[in-house]
Amino acid sequence: MHRRTFLKLAGGSALAWPLLGCSAAGPVRARARKILVLGGTNFVGPAVVERALERGHEVTLFNRGITRPHLFPEVEKLRGERAPEGGDLSALEGERRWDAVIDVWPEHSKLVEATAGLLSERVDYGLFVSSIAVYADFSKPGLAEDDAVHENDPGWYGGEKVLAERALQAAFPGRAGIARCHAILGPRDDGTAFHYWLRRLAGEGEVVAPGSGLDPVQFVDVRDVAAWIVDSVERRRDGIYNLAGPREPLTFRSFLEGARTAIGSEAELVWIEADFLRGRGVRSFDQMPLWAPLDEDEGFQQISSAKALAEGLELRPFVETAADAWRWYRSHFFRTTEFPSGGMGISREREEELLTEWKASQLRGS
Repeated sequence: MHRRTFLKLAGGSALAWPLLGCSAAGPVRARARKILVLGGTNFVGPAVVERALERGHEVTLFNRGITRPHLFPEVEKLRGERAPEGGDLSALEGERRWDAVIDVWPEHSKLVEATAGLLSERVDYGLFVSSIAVYADFSKPGLAEDDAVHENDPGWYGGEKVLAERALQAAFPGRAGIARCHAILGPRDDGTAFHYWLRRLAGEGEVVAPGSGLDPVQFVDVRDVAAWIVDSVERRRDGIYNLAGPREPLTFRSFLEGARTAIGSEAELVWIEADFLRGRGVRSFDQMPLWAPLDEDEGFQQISSAKALAEGLELRPFVETAADAWRWYRSHFFRTTEFPSGGMGISREREEELLTEWKASQLRGS
């Protein structure tokens, strides 16, 4: 699985679940906003809705009413369908106005273009959740918002995100917020990348840990994304912002050891050299989830969030993300998960084979 494909999965849909460890931050601003959320019932959407309600805003959801319609019974719901061809946006037509529209995660730029064009004269501010997959070259660290993105490359995730960003900016000139997110983790995540490591660490015995442990890793908690989005609405923050944490660089060793601490694990990490794993067909990032060795795509896990941090982006400690995600993963839905799953991870049997081969190679080399 290519790293850019992973970003699509890392921000995808998830079952509904109460947020854990999340509380309102600070007093509600002077004026409550009327916010239209397109979607709002999957992974990022519910976090945004809950944050907006905590801040005292009035939320309206527009969706099909099929995916978890029981969510947010107190919130107004407009029914329709967004589709590249033959959708139904009639519920959004007319003279009604909103202060802001939040477009959470469509994969097709035409959907963004259609709704943005329909709403641009009746909504004061638009925000779109994009992805770092828009960047054209991950070979250098420190990618910032003005670095090159994919041009004229529709039909795949990163290319469609670029087109969607531009559609929103064209419809809301000077009043469009773009949040380019790295891998999103936390409660409600039904992806299997982070789940793989937490599930492995929660067991007994040895766990294959890839590389030297010095490769960097980045992510962003879904609740921090939601807080940034709602704050952007309140401030009418225009422009593009990378959202990639943590605030300080995190090595893969600290990532796994921090996760182990967060869930109270006693598993033993066995670090196996990258070339040894690659020589046995073990791929980074899908078979060893979230691991992106520096000698492959040096910049993929070193995206710069300096711009957003300077404007108040808050990023919670990793151990909080890990502990709350583990509570979510331990729900009944995930109790029977076997790896590989969703294109991520390796089986326990394959892991034991690698451990045996690694130990034998170390004995031969001693």
